[in-house]
Amino acid sequence: MYKICKTEKSIERQKLFQTTLFSMMEKQNYHDITVTSLCREMGVPRKTLYRYFDTLEDVLFATIDESLTNSFLYLEVKVDIEGYFSYWKKNKYVLDVLEKNGLSPLLINRVYEHFNARVSSESSLENGIPNKGLKYFGYISAIMTMLVSWHHSGMHQTPKEMNVLVREMFRMD
Repeated sequence: MYKICKTEKSIERQKLFQTTLFSMMEKQNYHDITVTSLCREMGVPRKTLYRYFDTLEDVLFATIDESLTNSFLYLEVKVDIEGYFSYWKKNKYVLDVLEKNGLSPLLINRVYEHFNARVSSESSLENGIPNKGLKYFGYISAIMTMLVSWHHSGMHQTPKEMNVLVREMFRMD
């Protein structure tokens, strides 16, 4: 688990752990990185990491969750699929590092985990009928799968072209 920081200084420190981890993942495999090596790279004692994160995996999850939250704003506020794919094109670095380390599936896994937590905290049925959240989750899963596929294929289509593909797939508009 990672902490939700409230002060500017703690937010900056937490973010520094995240960017340092991703920087290290560019040069070496995630599974070869330890809490000790991350802290050594940052020049801080191990106990500093534990103020913000419970594990090294939580540093990774914080970055993934932040990226997912930022990209999903395009889909939740208004369905802006082009904006969603534009976000990821601008933040391709996150996808590149995850793929290089064989961690791309974590994107979809984190979406599942967050959705399951949301469903279990809310009722998944409204008058005996599955609520719109379950349908929405189907869309999100498909769009996430398209994102990973788009990235693996080199992101040759523009975000505008991806918008058309998604809208055709879901028969939107």
